[in-house]
Amino acid sequence: AEQKVAGHRYDVSPAHLIPKSDYPFFLPKSQDEGFIFTLNPEAELRQQRSVLVQSRVGVCERANGSGYVSRTVCGPQTVEWQSHSWRRTGDDTWWTYSPDTLAAVDAPFVSCHKMQIEGHPGLCKASLPSGDLLLTISLNNDELHKLGETFQRAVSLLREWEV
Repeated sequence: AEQKVAGHRYDVSPAHLIPKSDYPFFLPKSQDEGFIFTLNPEAELRQQRSVLVQSRVGVCERANGSGYVSRTVCGPQTVEWQSHSWRRTGDDTWWTYSPDTLAAVDAPFVSCHKMQIEGHPGLCKASLPSGDLLLTISLNNDELHKLGETFQRAVSLLREWEV
C-alpha cells in the first residue's frame, strides 16, 4: 500500500504496514503526517517492533521549540548518537538515554517507562533522524544495545520500499 510522507512515496509491504484504523487515538491518522510499520511482522505480537515514520520538519514545527525532540532532531546541529554509549537519566518509573558525549548532555534520544508486567525491562521509544524523516522506534529497555542495528534495518526497509 502506498504511503506518502515528507515528499517521499513508499510502497510498503502489506505484511509490514499497520493500518491507520489500528492506530492508537493519539497518533496522526492523516495521509501526509506519516505511517507506522512493523520491523518484524513474523515475530510473536509482544516481540514485534514498530516504527513511526514522520516528516522531521512537521514534527519540529509542532514541537515549536519545546520537548526533548526539539533538542535532539530539530536543532541546527545534529547530535551524533550512533558511535557512543548511552547515559541514563531519571528514576525507575520514567527515564531517558542520551549519547554519552559532552555535546549531548541534555539530548535524550530515547525515553522509557516502567511496565506493570512482572520481569518486563521497560518500554522505550527512540526518536531518530534519517535525512528529512523522523523515525520513532519502539523497543524494550534491554534492546538498547541493538538500537543502531534496528535503526539501520528500518532505514534499509524504507529505501527498499521507496518509489
